Amino acid sequence: MNYFNQKSLKTVVLRAILLPPLAILAFQAFAVEFQGKVSAESLLFFQQPKYTEQKSKYFSATIEPEFYHAINDNQEINAKLFYRYDAQSTSRTHVDVRELMLNYYAEDWEFNLGIGKVFWGTTESRNLVDTINQVDWVESLDNEARLGQPMVQGKLIKDWGTLDLFVLPYFREMDFLGAEARPRINPVVAKDKVIYQSKSGEKQVDFALRWGQSYADLDIGLSTFHGTQRMPILTPKVSNGQVELVPVYVQTRQYGLDSQYILGDMLLKLELLARDSHQADFSKKQSFAGVAGLEYTFVGLFNSAIDLGLIAEYMYDDWQALTPFQNDWMTGLRLVLNDQQSSELLIGNIFDLDDGSQLWSLEASRRIGDNWKLELTGRWLTNVGNDNSWYQVYKQDDLVSLRGVYYF
Repeated sequence: MNYFNQKSLKTVVLRAILLPPLAILAFQAFAVEFQGKVSAESLLFFQQPKYTEQKSKYFSATIEPEFYHAINDNQEINAKLFYRYDAQSTSRTHVDVRELMLNYYAEDWEFNLGIGKVFWGTTESRNLVDTINQVDWVESLDNEARLGQPMVQGKLIKDWGTLDLFVLPYFREMDFLGAEARPRINPVVAKDKVIYQSKSGEKQVDFALRWGQSYADLDIGLSTFHGTQRMPILTPKVSNGQVELVPVYVQTRQYGLDSQYILGDMLLKLELLARDSHQADFSKKQSFAGVAGLEYTFVGLFNSAIDLGLIAEYMYDDWQALTPFQNDWMTGLRLVLNDQQSSELLIGNIFDLDDGSQLWSLEASRRIGDNWKLELTGRWLTNVGNDNSWYQVYKQDDLVSLRGVYYF
């Protein structure tokens, strides 16, 4: 062993010994609160893979640490990090800063700076107005996982409502799974050939504004977004005799409404979105989308602690290039046991009213002890129509995911 290797080994050993206690001392000195979760996941597919690079089983692990530090009574720092390692898929192995925010609170206003996550929406099947953060498609296709977004946010809190203004100085592209992963789009997306309508590319500065207010049993929000459309238009192009999908990010102006009304044991939900946007060739494109529905809960079913919720929603979108949910009906059942283990079950079905294709989903979870949680997720397709280009891609990718989570 030469001197350099000896020195490197000593450095590694010293760091391994000294860094943990030094980190603990630093947390104590700066009063940093630390928590998070780690998980192990097994992803299993019912059918044989469609492509030779793919597997039938994928095993991965994640860690999601969270940090919080109160600088004083008015200022704080929040951080949430994410890392996944997948043993079978290099493209599913990724890291992200979900949040890293400096927050300042005054009596009737707030100021937030950094990388953050913002959620807008009320409906179960699809959140049309949730436009601030880019979707993390590497994690899931249901648009629930989101990437952290660099932002400057100002919030004004008044009797007439809450007003949020966002300046978004950097755009984050949607990531896609590679040839070895499941489920994935086919052809594979050429992420290195991305096209922007804006000459500023990913440095385009976007703006968003939202007003929200609660009136007794009614919650309502009005929002607008001006900038780079989060969902790219995947455009087929031929390169070296092979067809590939090139992501095209266009400029858009979006105007949204989200509302929820409590009517006894029933929730009435609505999301509307009007887009003044562009197509892949940058020609003008105006479109409209909406989700409307309800959730009725049978509270204390049969005089027990169990709650049973019935969900029904209609989805409409006249821009076919962006979504498969153009004329669809969603029904679901939510079972909450309200036991010490926080056991829950959600079963959903999306029925395409044009061709009869059906997308089924299952989500179940149960706590085990004080720190553990078991999660089961399933997604599968039935009666896929020959002309349903979205579902045809995934009809051999029915899956079930079993995940064990430890909270610390």
